[in-house]
Amino acid sequence: MIVSLKDIQVAGHQLRCTLMDPPQGTPSQAVCLFTHGQGDHSGRYTEVLHPFTERGIRCIAFDLYGHGSSPGKRGHVGKLSFIDAVIKKGIEMAGDLPHGIAGHSMGGLLTLRHLTLALQGTLPTPKFCWVNSPLLSITQNKSKLFIASSKILAKIYPKFRVKTGATPELCQTPIDGNFTEKGPDHPGHQFISIGWGVELIKTAEFIQKNLPLHTSEIPLLFTQGGADLICPSHIAEDLINKLKFTNKIFKLYPEMRHETFAEPGHQLLFDTMNNWLDESIEKI
Repeated sequence: MIVSLKDIQVAGHQLRCTLMDPPQGTPSQAVCLFTHGQGDHSGRYTEVLHPFTERGIRCIAFDLYGHGSSPGKRGHVGKLSFIDAVIKKGIEMAGDLPHGIAGHSMGGLLTLRHLTLALQGTLPTPKFCWVNSPLLSITQNKSKLFIASSKILAKIYPKFRVKTGATPELCQTPIDGNFTEKGPDHPGHQFISIGWGVELIKTAEFIQKNLPLHTSEIPLLFTQGGADLICPSHIAEDLINKLKFTNKIFKLYPEMRHETFAEPGHQLLFDTMNNWLDESIEKI
């Protein structure tokens, strides 16, 4: 993998972009547009996306506004219209190459939104989709009063931040007493703005309502930790069972927490990705 960093103008902001190109001598045959998790950053996934680059799939990932090396108040992305601008820029950067989409946690949720919009005809149809532990229920364990109050506060002070409760212990199993370094935002997942949280609530509701309405042959890989308390597996299984996708694969890792790629048994995830890509790449 050849990694390079660029600052790219998107919707009036200079966003950090991590470009992951195939090894020298391997031509690019497709592009994967990847979206990171809440409080996360794109550079953290260079060790995760190698199954794509090894097969000639270039990966493009932005540090979203308020994340990583991009500007903005930490944890506050803004509006979904900004995400649409990021998608548009990514597709533009893909050029004439076919593109697929992927994401983890919050990024997995936004990836499923992207997929839903594509199936509705709003966006070009991706050739493949991988989501890992998507954040399908941001309101779990939150009272109705808290949710209602958040929606009101989001209109008044959208950048007001609250704790997510996503501790390192919930994200991954420590190895030798240590957690995988997250980079510039470590521990990263601690805060989210009220305004952005409400946008994610809307996104989850949109996906749950609309994605099951569509039939698709797009290769879909959905990976999930069975011991994930941030994005519980029963919510993931409920959605995947509703989807009328002829090429869907749901892979559950019973002992893994939220960040399957950072778990002690992460090679199981990469084995799944490798097998799926070997089968799916013929359809690109």
